[in-house]
Amino acid sequence: MNQHIDHHFDEALSSLKQQILLMGSKVEAMLSDCVRALKTKDTKLAARVVESDHAVNALEVAIDEQCIQLLARYQPAASDLRFITRGLKIVTDLERVGDLAVNASQRVTDILKNGEAPIDLTKMTLLVQNMLKESLDAFVEKDVIKAEEVLKSDDEVDDLTERYITELLNRSETEPKSIRILFPATSIVRYFERIADHSTNIAELAIFMVKGRDVRHGKPT
Repeated sequence: MNQHIDHHFDEALSSLKQQILLMGSKVEAMLSDCVRALKTKDTKLAARVVESDHAVNALEVAIDEQCIQLLARYQPAASDLRFITRGLKIVTDLERVGDLAVNASQRVTDILKNGEAPIDLTKMTLLVQNMLKESLDAFVEKDVIKAEEVLKSDDEVDDLTERYITELLNRSETEPKSIRILFPATSIVRYFERIADHSTNIAELAIFMVKGRDVRHGKPT
């Protein structure tokens, strides 16, 4: 690329990074508000999470278009090419996290209509929120060490999921009248497990972007 084109490409790439950061911050806020709604028994806050999904979906479409335009107009160097192509994948993961935050918020509302959270999910929700934040930071900062820590955290989420699901299923057998809060709580646990999986995807993409090493089928030890 000549200097003139190179300048425009740098500006476009910087804009893309900012849009991905914006989408990431919106999704993080949705997840945080979902958790806060459950803790503070705030159904209005849960409803706002559902409403905010439109903005995230619009950003996904805009970022997809930006990536396609960059690939069509320029011939990016290998490192920039990896960022753009991985950016396309990351926004898909972020959009799914947004959807899962919406689903979880709807189940929060179901719980609050019938009582309160039957178990304390704080450990899991904090861990998953941190995984999402750290995976996005790893991608933006090109921090492989941070990304690998996210991958390790996924095992802990899996353990918590199994523990919580077992407890909730056991209680559904001994407390059948509580099914209206136990069932949505089980769904919330599953949603957060899937959010952790999407955060892991983002961390894996960050590693590939920096090292060109695909770790999707084998986590670092």
